[in-house]
Amino acid sequence: MALQYKTVFKLTFFITLLFSPFLKSQQLALPKNVVAVIDTHQISLEEFTSRYEDYLFTSGVKDNRLVRKSILDNMINEILLLHYDNNDLILQSKEYRGELEWAKKQTLLAYLEDQEVYAKITATDAEIREAYLKSNEKVAARHLFAETEEEANNLYQLLMTGADFNQLAKQVFTDTTLANNGGYLGFFSWGDMDPNFEDAAYSLKIGEISKPVKTKYGYSIIKLEDRRPHPLLTEDEYLRKKSHMESVVKIRKKKPAEIEYLSKLFNPNNLTINKKILGNIYQNLTYSLENSIELRKNSTSNEIVVKYGDKTYLQNEIEIKILEIPSFHRQKITSVETLETVIKGLVIQDLLIEQAMSKNYNNNPFVLFTISKYEKNIFLRYKRTEVSNNYRFPQEEIHKFYNDNPNYFMNPVQINLQEIIVDDKNLADSLVNRINRGEDFGTLAENYSVRKWSAGNKGIMGFAEIDKFGFLKDTLQTIEPNKVIGPIEIEGRFGIFKLLERVDKQLKDFELVKTDAERLLKKERSVQIMKEYLEKLQKQVSIIIDEKLLNTAVLSYN
Repeated sequence: MALQYKTVFKLTFFITLLFSPFLKSQQLALPKNVVAVIDTHQISLEEFTSRYEDYLFTSGVKDNRLVRKSILDNMINEILLLHYDNNDLILQSKEYRGELEWAKKQTLLAYLEDQEVYAKITATDAEIREAYLKSNEKVAARHLFAETEEEANNLYQLLMTGADFNQLAKQVFTDTTLANNGGYLGFFSWGDMDPNFEDAAYSLKIGEISKPVKTKYGYSIIKLEDRRPHPLLTEDEYLRKKSHMESVVKIRKKKPAEIEYLSKLFNPNNLTINKKILGNIYQNLTYSLENSIELRKNSTSNEIVVKYGDKTYLQNEIEIKILEIPSFHRQKITSVETLETVIKGLVIQDLLIEQAMSKNYNNNPFVLFTISKYEKNIFLRYKRTEVSNNYRFPQEEIHKFYNDNPNYFMNPVQINLQEIIVDDKNLADSLVNRINRGEDFGTLAENYSVRKWSAGNKGIMGFAEIDKFGFLKDTLQTIEPNKVIGPIEIEGRFGIFKLLERVDKQLKDFELVKTDAERLLKKERSVQIMKEYLEKLQKQVSIIIDEKLLNTAVLSYN
């Protein structure tokens, strides 16, 4: 079983174990190799052992009777929730159905990647042996960083014409440690750094400088300072670790292999997007997210918004695809630029799904099995939310939670500052002296501050939560009203601040926060809430468990 699919089972088990009350067993005769009967539903011994072994694999827990009973109880509870409860609201939910479709697509894509990319990656004996040697050697290096390839090439040319590595480090690093130590990173092991950075560093001779190396952060120019190889490496040890090192080499090849596979499938030059309609889609999406409702049409069009080869997408089609993305992903679309990236991803996804369907991976038994696990996991998450939302605590219990946990319901410290922001340190010092001599802070802010919105209000910023003032927070927490601090350097400018007023933490009125109090109380009592709910379901359905078969079941790896 492919390793990435094991996480499906882990999620399902740990979610359900959170609300598993133990069921009472009845010692009645059951059909052969059936460990439990729930009304008209049965749990076979094979189903139980498969589920149980997956749980032991993902959790690392050792086999014991208590855990066996707990896993079976969870399987029974899932049947109760799925088949013996009213789930109409969940099943009719567009968000739920959309998430199921998304899970199906992602499972199919993962299997495609596993079969068409990862399964075809090879590692030669020479590559495995090289990886083994690198894993037993530490190297020390220094580097210069650049955000663009052009900047990196300029730095490299300066080094090649005699520029000092230490002096260039002072220019390129904002981190004071790297700026002052010449970009020295110290010793690191294979696997500690970006793979491209490591491959370049390990290929160098001591004292040698690399050409610019592209990493996921930008570009680095590396100078190797030292090597510390393992003094005692044997062939026997290599053979013992060869299988593991082969996996490591394949994993390191996976990202480049994915990029190569996609480059054969998708050519970005063939993609065109109508930017005007893209803006309309973003406006609709923004409205939807802010109001937590379905996307509404502020502006719609029957024009083609996306074209790739002979494939075209209308605005409505793109909006439907976006709505099929789970909300927690959809909410990351915060600009037209990120929307454009998402649309590009949706086009690529369609191409990949076509590939998977052409190979009939959508009917592969393992894919179907994995999808069923995801579907159950998603349903249980929605069900737990539904049960929690419908649960009601007595008002006096909510009020007690409010009284017992005042820190949850405090208004944060609020401060009202007056500010002067200028570009020049000498001017800032001069203004502080003038304030100390009695000149009016507001007039000086009006005449000199470069931040126009506050300057127009004589520097008064209005009340804001103290946490919004970053590194100034601790100082503003303790100084007295009318105290002036500064000048303080902030992103190349200099600020002078006067504390006008501070309002300390205050407990919010119960009526204003009782909804939040109930939500937090439900979260705290979530296990108990689900336990009570399941106990009611259990009383309505006949449940029979074969304890002997449960406890004597032989596992496949025993």
